[in-house]
Amino acid sequence: MNIIINIIVLVNTLIFVTLSSIHFYWVFGGRLGIEKAIPITEKGKLAFLPGKFATLIVAVGLLFFASVSFSFITVIDLWMELPFAIYAMWLIVVIFYLRAVGDFNLIGFFKKIKETDFANNDSKIYSPLCFYLASSSLFVLLVK
Repeated sequence: MNIIINIIVLVNTLIFVTLSSIHFYWVFGGRLGIEKAIPITEKGKLAFLPGKFATLIVAVGLLFFASVSFSFITVIDLWMELPFAIYAMWLIVVIFYLRAVGDFNLIGFFKKIKETDFANNDSKIYSPLCFYLASSSLFVLLVK
């Protein structure tokens, strides 16, 4: 069972690092993909325009989530105190389940607006990925 947990942890860590890297790319001026990463309102306008600081917070948060996830791997000693890692992993579970469910309007599985580029990506990629991250993190917590 440890090998399965290790694989899940490594995959999750890689996903978090990749997502963090994308956000750092945007912080430092990259534009590729950003137009499909922000929800569009019913009037066809961006729901919000995140600033560099907000994007930086998300990038650092995702990097933190990568480190939390990685701290559950069994091939190395835990570098993070176990109670803290457990609470932080529960935070990951809650945040990503909430993101997958969404706001019942612009984001998540139960959004109303479904005909924009963002909505299509959200339905096919973003929300399922959030659901996977929450579910796999929960699995690691319950089995570990």
